[in-house]
Amino acid sequence: MSVVRRPTSHSPVQLVPSASAEAERLRLELKRKQELFDTLMEASYDGLCLIAADGTFLEMNAAFERITGLKRQDWIGRTLEQMRTAPGITRNSAALQVLSGSYPATTLVNIRGGEMILVTASPHFNEQGELLNIILNVRNITQLNYLKYQLEQRRGQAKLSEMEELSSAYLRDKIRSAGLGEFVINSPLMAKVVSTVVQIADFDFTVLLEGETGVGKGVMAQLIHRLSRRAPQPFVEVNCAAIPENLVESELFGYEAGAFTGSLRTGKKGYFEAASGGTIFLDEVSELPRAVQAKLLKVLDNKLVTRLGSTTPQRLDVRVIAATNQNLRELVKQGLFRADLLYRLEFVPIFIPPLRERREDIKALAYLFLEQFNREFGMDKVLASETLARLGQADLGGNVRELKNLLARLVLACEEKEIQPRHLLAELERRAEPIAAAGPNTVREPSAAPDDSRPIKARMEDAERDILTRCVAECKSTYEIAARLGMNQSSVVRKLKKYGLRCANRR
Repeated sequence: MSVVRRPTSHSPVQLVPSASAEAERLRLELKRKQELFDTLMEASYDGLCLIAADGTFLEMNAAFERITGLKRQDWIGRTLEQMRTAPGITRNSAALQVLSGSYPATTLVNIRGGEMILVTASPHFNEQGELLNIILNVRNITQLNYLKYQLEQRRGQAKLSEMEELSSAYLRDKIRSAGLGEFVINSPLMAKVVSTVVQIADFDFTVLLEGETGVGKGVMAQLIHRLSRRAPQPFVEVNCAAIPENLVESELFGYEAGAFTGSLRTGKKGYFEAASGGTIFLDEVSELPRAVQAKLLKVLDNKLVTRLGSTTPQRLDVRVIAATNQNLRELVKQGLFRADLLYRLEFVPIFIPPLRERREDIKALAYLFLEQFNREFGMDKVLASETLARLGQADLGGNVRELKNLLARLVLACEEKEIQPRHLLAELERRAEPIAAAGPNTVREPSAAPDDSRPIKARMEDAERDILTRCVAECKSTYEIAARLGMNQSSVVRKLKKYGLRCANRR
């Protein structure tokens, strides 16, 4: 015989919890779909815009802003009719054609700079056939038209090499528009890197630049910034390895008045706040302390920054580009770098190959630097063809930076107009030999047991004095020292005076 038991206080009815669980499941499902929608919108290289049936702008992605020049904050909530009356906006609107006839429409529109875009408007209906939305798709076809025109000029006889030449010409035009002179893309490897940069520059994805010291990660970061819609806004470069460990957090994120001993009474904004609206470039990001890595992770996730000594977060509008010459995956294995931070940073990883893997670029870079230093130093030096050939085979461990410094020393040290192979070999041999100082500027040998109790500033000044002492023993002028150390000549003069040093050959 079965017994029906009444529910007791120990066995509550589960109707309410079940309904709550179902509501939570639906909420999470809706959130996931919204995140997927946002991701798809921003991942599209074409411009996408969603318009309501009454002509009101509902949403647009970053590519739509970049291609059309329309700003999201200016147009969300406004209507197509208002757009038609705005200066510089075409009156032949594909979206208005959809509103009037409920059929797809396509138009070609000339925008700023003579560029042409293809606009496609597609209607979205409900089950009753009523218009719900209009989906706009815009694509910049200037590059395609340019390639098509060049191919037609050749009457279909263009070869693969010619198409590659056209593609390189397009990339060089983009670099020139960014105002960066020190850029060479003769090698296929570098052309591929720059092509990737051009494609992703205008999307606010976090970028991780990887490569050896001196390959040009800083210049690449500037190129990304200048090709993006953030170009008019600040580009803030931060060398994470150059900030004392106890000051990294306050320098990056700022601090409030009285946050710590020695802080400014007014407080101070951090690098992230200084880059508001623009781009922050975190060079040598592998050197960040673990505690700061955790805070940076939260900043990337939430787009909020909290100053040291404050409990009020501030909304961020900053694009993050990071760079490293270390293997971050190896550092993760060693417990020196957070794996979750690595995943956030390498949303778009870009590896810049060393010069030994793209020797086609060495010749063009050498001519570029030679012209630059001739102009800077008021000289007219030229490179012998044999010198250029040997330079192309040289071991340049410092990559582009070392090549640049090498050309500067050759221009300054060579007394003849033409730089011969012997001048190059002498410079390469000098680099390979251990430095031995002589004369009045004698380098102090480090003691067996350095006094680590001294202030860090005193130890840094000793190291700086030793480096300058080596330089004055070998260099003929302060200009040559500046070229070797990558400093301004005026800074070199000031520091030599500080330490009582002078060039050995200076009269």
